[in-house]
Amino acid sequence: MLQALKQRGLRYLITLLPLGLALLHALGFIPTRAVHQLDNMVYDARLRATMPGTLDPRVVIVDIDRPSLAALGPWPWPRDQLARLVNTLFEQQGAAVLGFDVVFPQPDPQAGGDTQLANALRDRPVVLGYFFSNEPTARTTGVLPAPVLGTNVLQGRPVRITRWDSVESNISELAQAVPRAGAFNALPDKDGMVRSLPLLAEYQGRAYESLALAVVRRALGSPPVEPGFASGLMLTRRFSGLESLRLQHDGHTLVIPVDERVAALVPYRGRGGPEGGSFRYVPAIEVLSGRLPAGQLQGRIVLLGTTAPELKDLRLTPVGAHYPGVETHANLITGILDGNLPVKPDYALGYELVVLCASGLLLAFALPRMRLWSGGLLGAAVLVGVIGLNSWLYLRQGLVLPLAGTALMVVLTTAFGLASARFFGRPFESPSDWPAGLSLATLRATYGVDQIATEQDRQRQPDVVWQEIDRLRLATGGAPIVVYTPLGPNSELPAGLRDELRLWQQALRAWRAQDWDACDVHLLNLQRQNAKKVLYRLYAERVASRRQLPLNPAWDGATSIESIHALQPRTGPAGDTMPNSQ
Repeated sequence: MLQALKQRGLRYLITLLPLGLALLHALGFIPTRAVHQLDNMVYDARLRATMPGTLDPRVVIVDIDRPSLAALGPWPWPRDQLARLVNTLFEQQGAAVLGFDVVFPQPDPQAGGDTQLANALRDRPVVLGYFFSNEPTARTTGVLPAPVLGTNVLQGRPVRITRWDSVESNISELAQAVPRAGAFNALPDKDGMVRSLPLLAEYQGRAYESLALAVVRRALGSPPVEPGFASGLMLTRRFSGLESLRLQHDGHTLVIPVDERVAALVPYRGRGGPEGGSFRYVPAIEVLSGRLPAGQLQGRIVLLGTTAPELKDLRLTPVGAHYPGVETHANLITGILDGNLPVKPDYALGYELVVLCASGLLLAFALPRMRLWSGGLLGAAVLVGVIGLNSWLYLRQGLVLPLAGTALMVVLTTAFGLASARFFGRPFESPSDWPAGLSLATLRATYGVDQIATEQDRQRQPDVVWQEIDRLRLATGGAPIVVYTPLGPNSELPAGLRDELRLWQQALRAWRAQDWDACDVHLLNLQRQNAKKVLYRLYAERVASRRQLPLNPAWDGATSIESIHALQPRTGPAGDTMPNSQ
């Protein structure tokens, strides 16, 4: 009775082990990068599968592409040319807002060029670009715009805005002409993928807005940025309570969800680039040369950026390995305007803990009580349910919630539960549990092997190659016990012996399928390879005997232990007889 209780407790512990590990991972005690990467892979696959792939006409990209560089020379272009480009975009094309995914940190070598560009930019809906850096060798240059949030607005909360040590911004003359500017930094994940863009950046204790946020605000009439704090208890880590940024526009509140870094996931629309079909690309040379008909960009948000590889603004993203950086901002702008950004909610950890505990405890306590097939069905049903709920929340609510840890836990718990059921469900697991009077000498002599082992022995020595020799069953019935003999260390087993083992496994399958002809052929080939093998001759005799009997659909190929008693020698080595299990 005590042994049974110990075995039952051990089975529960085994099936609870994956849940314990998953909880430790979710709580951050043993964070596993592989699990995070699996979650990223799931997110990437869903993102690619749900991209609309349609053109959004609200944003147009004026492209500093290779033909434009060939016509106008290498970047940076003279500022008088850029002034002419700006004037054309507003006066002839009717652009609503112009955002620069480029920076002007140095004065123009040509006299008067900066003044011309400043005059073209002044009093127009323009957002300049700049970027922050944490490189040790980076130097701070240029003039920053006014911060978008003050410390008093954050109510003293420790918001984890990404901090930067230096900045490369625009020269004073241009910064004075255009007070609005946004940072175009990305935040690649550990695998180098750009899945999100920061909406705020911290520099010297102040919060500055991103290019996408600045362009959206300019397009909406420059409403102030308001922080949105979560209320109540949050089951999450390293989170300050800042769950969104909010913009008031025409009596409505535009809510921009953010993660713990105050970044937003980019809702990629397509594969990217001029051929991607998500946004219209217009080469800069077409605008400057007048080949673009007037009014083509009327009321559009225009971003000036590049697809030229030599300008090094191509990003690794979930939807493309060479994705134009300017289009990442375009995707985020349209996502903010539509209010359909994917979001990692502040309760993501709470969700994960609840689903982990519910599914893990259900499996851990149900599997030890179930048959093999029903336990497998339960595990599959729980896995489908976990994946289905997670997918529904993503597709219908736009919620990006962890899945990999829970899915792995369900798979491992099911596997451990089924394995423990097979392991602990045997009627006898060791030679001490075999029927009284059955000797090792009898078994060794019957099968012609030097050692006899059970499944328990085999599991204790995983580095050894084992040959299954039979399945033994008591005359009273019950599950059979599988017996093995060791062939040698896996690392030292000769190739010929491996081939012999594979052929033997085919013979066993044919034996249990009652395919006597195939079994005879395999056994004949085995005896040619190893004429001294008693085991192969024994099975050849068994096949000849079974041929005389009708096929039995319920037969599983097991051998009755009682039939081996008849083969037991009258005498054997002292102490070789099995002790009575009772």
